[in-house]
Amino acid sequence: MTTGTASSGRRQRRRGFTLLELLVVLLIFGLLVGFAVLAVGGGASRQMEQEARRLVELAGLARDESLLTGQARALGFSRNGYAFLEQVFLDDARVTWIELDRAPLGPRSVERLGVELRLRQEGRVVPLDDRADRPQVLFNGAGELTPFELEMRPAGGASDILRVTGARDGRLLLETLR
Repeated sequence: MTTGTASSGRRQRRRGFTLLELLVVLLIFGLLVGFAVLAVGGGASRQMEQEARRLVELAGLARDESLLTGQARALGFSRNGYAFLEQVFLDDARVTWIELDRAPLGPRSVERLGVELRLRQEGRVVPLDDRADRPQVLFNGAGELTPFELEMRPAGGASDILRVTGARDGRLLLETLR
């Protein structure tokens, strides 16, 4: 009979969790929640920065394409986004610009990010309308571009302002303004 009593005592001890086991589970849970908060936290400003970096990379790609092919490219801005444009000759006397609709140089919208765009050229603010089909920054076959400064501002003004600068020699720079 002593055997049955000893085994029933062991069963009772194994029914619950020890304090150490609970602490380990809570620690792991806390770490997972912390990583999730870090991954999600600062989402709007992080998305704005990613979009600014994307603009710099895509503008560099358009510049390089123009340099390699000799075909003029342009960048047009609107209040809600930007588009890369291609020069098309209608006839000997007429030229127009059309939006590129192929990846990765297709039109981009920043409206969903709650971002306002402000464009400056030659020290003057360039008014932006609802369409990005007008060339404002030209990329020529020599790798040069029309100098510009583009500020990306959060609509609420709660975080940093990002500025993308394009220099005449084709250099593109992204900086954060406080």
